[in-house]
Formats: sequence, C-alpha cells, structure tokens
Amino acid sequence: MDQDTNLYDIPLSWLTNESRNLLSNLLNSTKVLPSDGPEKLPRYWRGLASLANISAEVAANVELQSDRTAKVLDIWMNDNPKTAYVGYLLEYLQRLDRHDVYDDCIELHRHRRLIGRPNDNPLRLSMEVPDDDSLITYEDRMYGEPQYYHAYVVYAQEDKEFVDYLLVRMRAESFRLCTEEDLLPGHSTQYAPVSRLISERCQRIILVYSPDFLKCPANSYYTNYAQAVAIERKQLKIIPLVYRQCQLPMQLTYYHKLYYPSQHHKPPYDFWQRLSDTLKITNIPRLNSTGSNNAVAIREVTTNNSTFESRNIGNGFTANKTAFLQLPSIPSIKSLSMSGLDSCDKITLDDNKSLSNVSQLSEGKQKKPNKIKSFINCLKKKPKKSIAVMDG
Repeated sequence: MDQDTNLYDIPLSWLTNESRNLLSNLLNSTKVLPSDGPEKLPRYWRGLASLANISAEVAANVELQSDRTAKVLDIWMNDNPKTAYVGYLLEYLQRLDRHDVYDDCIELHRHRRLIGRPNDNPLRLSMEVPDDDSLITYEDRMYGEPQYYHAYVVYAQEDKEFVDYLLVRMRAESFRLCTEEDLLPGHSTQYAPVSRLISERCQRIILVYSPDFLKCPANSYYTNYAQAVAIERKQLKIIPLVYRQCQLPMQLTYYHKLYYPSQHHKPPYDFWQRLSDTLKITNIPRLNSTGSNNAVAIREVTTNNSTFESRNIGNGFTANKTAFLQLPSIPSIKSLSMSGLDSCDKITLDDNKSLSNVSQLSEGKQKKPNKIKSFINCLKKKPKKSIAVMDG
C-alpha cells in the first residue's frame, strides 16, 4: 500500500497482526502519569478507550481480558464505526502523549507493514502455511506471527506452584511472561527454541533460584547464555529471583537480586511491586527519530555569579549571596602613598657607602631632631684642634 494513502480512510480492520501486537504490547501495561493535555487521560488502553467513546461500564469488562488493547479495538470497530479508522488511532496516540507508539506505527507504515487489505477468501487464509521456524510458542501459532514477551521464566519443577502464582499475578498486571510450558511440541531439542526466545523475543529472563534449580544442567545453560547475550548487547537481561535460600553461582554473586519473603529472610521492600517495576519498559525519548515532534533539544547552559546569586531553589527559598574572597582591584588614580613616593629625594649610593648609612639618612628626613641633638651636631661640625699628648 502506498505511503501517501489517507489513513483516515483506512478502517481499523485493515491493521496487520504485527501492528495489533505492537499496540497490545505497548498499551496493555499501566502508566501512572497521565497525559499532559487538559484532559489528563491515562496513557494506556484506558485512555484510548475514553477517546473511542467506550463507556466506563464496558471498560470495566475490558479490564478482565488478557489482551485489553485488542478488545478495545474490537469494541471501537463495532460500537463507533464512524471513527474506527487508522488516522484517528494515530491522532489519539498523540493526544495520549504516546509518541513512542506513534513512531513505531509510522515506522511500520513506512515499511508497508502497518495495514494490509483484508483477505476476501477465508479458505485461502486457512490454506496458508506460516514459517514453522519462526513459530515457537502457542501464541505464535494462534496469532500467526512471532510474539514478544517481557520475560522468560526459568525454574525448577519443584517450584512450579510458586511460578504458577507468579505468572497469574504478573499477567494480571498486563505483563507477558513465557515459560517452557508455552513451547510448541515437536522441537528436536529444548535448547534451541528457548535460546531464540531469550535472545530475540524476551526483554528479560527471570531465574527462580532454589536448591533444586542448581541441580538442573539446562538451567545453568540458560543462565550462561542469557549472561552472554546481556554482555554482547550491553543491557540488563537477568533478574535473579531467590525463592529458596541457596548458594548462587559465582558469576551472579555481584548481581542485584530479588528475595522472596520467607521466615529466614524478609527484604525491606515489597517483593511484587519491585518485580513489577523491574519488568516495566521505560519509555526513553528517541533522539534519532525524524517523524516525531517530541524530539529532545539539548543545549548548553552556562551560569555566572550574578545568576547564581539570584537563583530560586524552587521550594520558596532563595539562595543567599555566597561570600567569596575578592582580589584587590587595580588602582586607577594615584593614592596618597603613591604621590608621597614621587616627592621623595633620590638617594645615590656610592660603592663605599653601606646600606646602614642610607637608612640613617632616611630616618633623618622622617624624624625631626630636638634642640639638644642639634647643638651636639653643631659642635661636631667645628674644626677640631690638635691636642698634644705628652707622656707623663
């Protein structure tokens, strides 16, 4: 389909499975902060439901679904067909401040993967055979395309009861988790499909540690493989979850770990909230995006003393002027001491005169002699008569 197609004329039913999966992955998870607009709409599927004129009663039933965004799209097409078009969908994403989802949809449209004509012949669709090499999980087979997950969970069979509860609780928060039970049968070995899921489909890998976990060679392989992928891609990949106290492998000694509360160890945090925060994908502004108006402008800010002195901290307190040691200023006019130096008589030194004589001359000019000393000086200036000293 041409890129210059008016998307306001394309119904939502033309969305491809890839684009619908993208919307579900990014809009199913709850966002705490609302949009910046005057409506202050939720920035996830609830905000989209509100803009699509879906009532609060219907939205309450949507919350019970596993894929809430897909349900919102279906209700939107059935109840409000006048606005159920791709152009309105992209417009609503911008009103929700979900520029990340908008950019991904535009990127799909640029590669002609956002929309496609619906198949008029249902028999042809049933006869199409997808690429089995890309179908790893049951959801891949159900949707016809590879699915992506927040995390892959590796555990020991002895801890399955706890893992089942973990899956139910995290999936209730719209996180998509995958385990070995989600794998399609028929793989020649379990290592190949799980390795592909860890490296290509899953954002993180949760390792449920216990004494039984360490006994399984496959778990050790997945741990080492995930660590190698994390080092190669320079990203956080492993979430060590200590369910039962055990000695962790040496390579995970310095990893930050999540401890499940027990009688022997009670961590100072809410375990489930911490796990949820760890699985959430942070929306980072895309600096290299060309199709978004939500670009980040970086400019250098320079400050001087005057701006620092009058800076307002932001909590009502204004910073006082900081006392700095000041250097003496260069004199612009002659001071009294400088002018006095100009009026002093110049003193010439001969080679046979010492510095002590010079100091005496300077003292004579500074101090006014009294009458007695002046009389003595007069006597000294008279010519001395020779006195004959005779031997007695």
